[in-house]
Amino acid sequence: MSTSIRLRLPAPHPAQQRIKAERKRFNCVACGRRFGKTKLGEDLVVEEALKGRPVAWFSPTYKMLAEVWRDLKELLLPVTRKVSEQEHRLELITGGSVDCWSLDSADTVRGRKYARVVVDEAAMVSELLDAWQNVIRPTLADLIGDAWFLSTPKGLNGFWHLYRNGEDPEQPDWASWRLPTLENPYIQATEVADARASLPQRSFAQEWGAAFLAEGTGV
Repeated sequence: MSTSIRLRLPAPHPAQQRIKAERKRFNCVACGRRFGKTKLGEDLVVEEALKGRPVAWFSPTYKMLAEVWRDLKELLLPVTRKVSEQEHRLELITGGSVDCWSLDSADTVRGRKYARVVVDEAAMVSELLDAWQNVIRPTLADLIGDAWFLSTPKGLNGFWHLYRNGEDPEQPDWASWRLPTLENPYIQATEVADARASLPQRSFAQEWGAAFLAEGTGV
Protein backbone atom coordinates (compact mmCIF):
# COMPACT_ATOMS: atom_id res chain seq x y z
CA MET A 1 0.00 0.00 0.00
CA SER A 2 1.53 3.34 -1.06
CA THR A 3 1.72 6.28 1.31
CA SER A 4 1.22 9.86 0.12
CA ILE A 5 3.32 12.65 1.61
CA ARG A 6 2.17 16.24 1.32
CA LEU A 7 4.60 19.15 1.51
CA ARG A 8 3.54 22.67 2.45
CA LEU A 9 5.47 24.86 0.00
CA PRO A 10 5.03 28.63 -0.45
CA ALA A 11 3.33 29.60 -3.71
CA PRO A 12 5.50 31.86 -5.92
CA HIS A 13 4.15 35.37 -6.43
CA PRO A 14 3.52 36.52 -10.05
CA ALA A 15 6.99 37.96 -10.69
CA GLN A 16 8.63 34.79 -9.37
CA GLN A 17 6.33 32.71 -11.57
CA ARG A 18 7.32 34.77 -14.61
CA ILE A 19 11.01 34.20 -13.92
CA LYS A 20 10.44 30.46 -13.70
CA ALA A 21 8.40 30.47 -16.93
CA GLU A 22 11.09 32.39 -18.84
CA ARG A 23 14.08 30.54 -17.43
CA LYS A 24 17.01 29.33 -19.49
CA ARG A 25 19.97 27.19 -18.53
CA PHE A 26 21.93 29.99 -16.83
CA ASN A 27 19.90 32.67 -15.04
CA CYS A 28 20.67 35.95 -13.26
CA VAL A 29 18.01 37.63 -11.13
CA ALA A 30 18.89 41.16 -9.99
CA CYS A 31 16.23 42.37 -7.61
CA GLY A 32 15.50 44.91 -4.91
CA ARG A 33 15.58 44.03 -1.24
CA ARG A 34 12.60 41.98 0.01
CA PHE A 35 11.64 40.97 -3.54
CA GLY A 36 11.70 37.33 -2.48
CA LYS A 37 14.83 36.09 -4.24
CA THR A 38 15.85 33.69 -1.49
CA LYS A 39 12.38 32.13 -1.42
CA LEU A 40 12.57 31.79 -5.20
CA GLY A 41 15.92 30.03 -4.83
CA GLU A 42 14.57 27.67 -2.18
CA ASP A 43 11.63 26.83 -4.46
CA LEU A 44 14.03 26.02 -7.30
CA VAL A 45 16.16 23.79 -5.07
CA VAL A 46 13.16 21.88 -3.73
CA GLU A 47 11.68 21.48 -7.22
CA GLU A 48 14.73 19.68 -8.59
CA ALA A 49 15.56 17.66 -5.46
CA LEU A 50 12.04 16.22 -5.39
CA LYS A 51 12.69 14.86 -8.90
CA GLY A 52 15.48 12.74 -7.44
CA ARG A 53 18.32 14.96 -8.60
CA PRO A 54 21.38 16.37 -6.75
CA VAL A 55 21.30 20.13 -6.20
CA ALA A 56 23.49 22.67 -4.43
CA TRP A 57 22.97 25.99 -2.67
CA PHE A 58 25.80 28.51 -2.35
CA SER A 59 25.97 31.50 0.01
CA PRO A 60 28.84 33.98 0.41
CA THR A 61 29.51 32.85 4.01
CA TYR A 62 28.34 30.15 6.42
CA LYS A 63 26.68 32.81 8.57
CA MET A 64 24.55 33.88 5.61
CA LEU A 65 23.79 30.22 4.87
CA ALA A 66 22.32 29.48 8.32
CA GLU A 67 18.74 30.70 7.75
CA VAL A 68 18.43 29.00 4.35
CA TRP A 69 19.74 25.74 5.82
CA ARG A 70 17.02 25.89 8.51
CA ASP A 71 14.35 26.68 5.91
CA LEU A 72 15.33 23.80 3.62
CA LYS A 73 15.45 21.32 6.49
CA GLU A 74 11.95 22.36 7.55
CA LEU A 75 10.49 22.37 4.05
CA LEU A 76 11.90 18.96 3.15
CA LEU A 77 11.55 17.26 6.54
CA PRO A 78 8.66 14.94 5.50
CA VAL A 79 10.73 13.53 2.61
CA THR A 80 14.20 13.61 4.21
CA ARG A 81 15.99 10.31 4.70
CA LYS A 82 19.23 11.62 6.22
CA VAL A 83 20.53 14.94 7.55
CA SER A 84 24.20 15.82 8.00
CA GLU A 85 24.60 19.00 10.03
CA GLN A 86 28.37 18.90 9.64
CA GLU A 87 28.23 18.71 5.84
CA HIS A 88 25.02 20.75 5.47
CA ARG A 89 23.57 17.94 3.35
CA LEU A 90 20.06 16.53 3.00
CA GLU A 91 19.35 13.17 1.38
CA LEU A 92 15.75 12.63 0.31
CA ILE A 93 13.59 9.54 -0.08
CA THR A 94 13.18 10.56 -3.73
CA GLY A 95 16.88 9.90 -4.32
CA GLY A 96 17.58 13.62 -4.57
CA SER A 97 20.02 15.50 -2.38
CA VAL A 98 20.72 19.08 -1.32
CA ASP A 99 24.23 20.28 -0.49
CA CYS A 100 24.67 23.73 1.06
CA TRP A 101 28.03 25.45 0.68
CA SER A 102 29.82 28.63 1.63
CA LEU A 103 31.77 30.28 -1.17
CA ASP A 104 34.42 31.62 1.16
CA SER A 105 36.17 28.36 0.26
CA ALA A 106 34.89 27.46 -3.19
CA ASP A 107 37.47 24.78 -3.97
CA THR A 108 35.83 22.36 -1.50
CA VAL A 109 33.08 21.81 -4.11
CA ARG A 110 35.45 20.23 -6.62
CA GLY A 111 34.55 16.67 -7.55
CA ARG A 112 30.77 17.07 -7.09
CA LYS A 113 28.10 16.91 -9.78
CA TYR A 114 24.77 18.72 -9.73
CA ALA A 115 21.60 19.10 -11.78
CA ARG A 116 21.01 22.61 -10.40
CA VAL A 117 22.99 25.18 -8.44
CA VAL A 118 21.70 28.35 -6.80
CA VAL A 119 24.09 31.14 -5.79
CA ASP A 120 22.39 33.46 -3.31
CA GLU A 121 23.57 37.05 -2.69
CA ALA A 122 25.86 36.56 -5.68
CA ALA A 123 26.98 40.20 -5.73
CA MET A 124 28.55 39.69 -2.29
CA VAL A 125 30.71 36.74 -3.38
CA SER A 126 34.31 37.81 -3.75
CA GLU A 127 35.91 36.32 -6.85
CA LEU A 128 32.50 35.21 -8.15
CA LEU A 129 33.67 34.84 -11.74
CA ASP A 130 36.59 32.64 -10.71
CA ALA A 131 34.32 30.48 -8.52
CA TRP A 132 31.80 30.12 -11.37
CA GLN A 133 34.23 29.43 -14.20
CA ASN A 134 36.73 27.19 -12.41
CA VAL A 135 34.70 25.43 -9.72
CA ILE A 136 30.90 25.60 -10.07
CA ARG A 137 30.44 25.40 -13.85
CA PRO A 138 32.26 22.03 -14.15
CA THR A 139 29.87 20.49 -11.57
CA LEU A 140 27.02 20.87 -14.10
CA ALA A 141 28.69 18.98 -16.94
CA ASP A 142 27.62 15.39 -16.09
CA LEU A 143 23.90 16.13 -15.71
CA ILE A 144 23.67 19.14 -18.07
CA GLY A 145 22.61 21.11 -15.00
CA ASP A 146 21.36 24.68 -14.76
CA ALA A 147 22.49 27.60 -12.62
CA TRP A 148 20.83 30.52 -10.86
CA PHE A 149 22.50 33.70 -9.58
CA LEU A 150 20.29 35.73 -7.24
CA SER A 151 21.24 39.09 -5.73
CA THR A 152 20.65 42.73 -5.09
CA PRO A 153 23.29 44.55 -7.18
CA LYS A 154 26.43 45.86 -5.54
CA GLY A 155 28.35 47.85 -8.14
CA LEU A 156 29.75 46.64 -11.45
CA ASN A 157 31.34 43.45 -10.15
CA GLY A 158 31.27 39.76 -11.09
CA PHE A 159 27.49 39.52 -10.67
CA TRP A 160 27.06 42.42 -13.12
CA HIS A 161 29.27 40.65 -15.66
CA LEU A 162 27.15 37.48 -15.42
CA TYR A 163 23.96 39.54 -15.60
CA ARG A 164 25.14 41.07 -18.87
CA ASN A 165 25.35 37.58 -20.40
CA GLY A 166 21.57 37.43 -20.27
CA GLU A 167 21.38 40.65 -22.30
CA ASP A 168 23.74 39.35 -24.97
CA PRO A 169 21.89 37.80 -27.94
CA GLU A 170 25.00 35.79 -28.75
CA GLN A 171 24.62 33.88 -25.46
CA PRO A 172 21.22 32.17 -25.86
CA ASP A 173 21.73 29.91 -22.83
CA TRP A 174 21.60 32.93 -20.50
CA ALA A 175 18.63 34.94 -19.19
CA SER A 176 18.58 37.98 -16.92
CA TRP A 177 15.90 39.90 -15.05
CA ARG A 178 16.03 43.18 -13.11
CA LEU A 179 13.12 43.57 -10.74
CA PRO A 180 12.55 46.27 -8.09
CA THR A 181 11.20 45.60 -4.62
CA LEU A 182 7.70 46.68 -5.71
CA GLU A 183 7.42 43.56 -7.90
CA ASN A 184 6.74 41.71 -4.64
CA PRO A 185 2.98 42.15 -4.14
CA TYR A 186 3.34 41.59 -0.39
CA ILE A 187 5.38 44.79 0.07
CA GLN A 188 3.19 47.87 0.48
CA ALA A 189 3.73 50.66 -2.05
CA THR A 190 3.62 53.23 0.76
CA GLU A 191 6.63 51.58 2.40
CA VAL A 192 8.61 51.88 -0.82
CA ALA A 193 7.50 55.48 -1.25
CA ASP A 194 8.65 56.30 2.29
CA ALA A 195 12.03 54.72 1.56
CA ARG A 196 12.37 56.73 -1.66
CA ALA A 197 11.65 59.95 0.23
CA SER A 198 14.02 59.28 3.13
CA LEU A 199 17.03 57.51 1.57
CA PRO A 200 19.85 58.90 -0.57
CA GLN A 201 19.03 58.54 -4.25
CA ARG A 202 21.87 56.11 -4.98
CA SER A 203 21.01 53.92 -2.01
CA PHE A 204 17.35 53.71 -3.00
CA ALA A 205 18.19 53.03 -6.65
CA GLN A 206 20.48 50.11 -5.79
CA GLU A 207 18.79 48.52 -2.79
CA TRP A 208 15.14 49.00 -3.80
CA GLY A 209 15.36 49.54 -7.55
CA ALA A 210 18.00 46.87 -8.27
CA ALA A 211 20.13 49.34 -10.25
CA PHE A 212 23.72 48.52 -11.18
CA LEU A 213 25.74 51.60 -10.23
CA ALA A 214 29.38 52.36 -10.87
CA GLU A 215 31.33 54.03 -8.09
CA GLY A 216 31.43 57.79 -8.41
CA THR A 217 28.61 58.06 -10.98
CA GLY A 218 25.10 59.41 -10.70
CA VAL A 219 21.93 57.36 -10.87
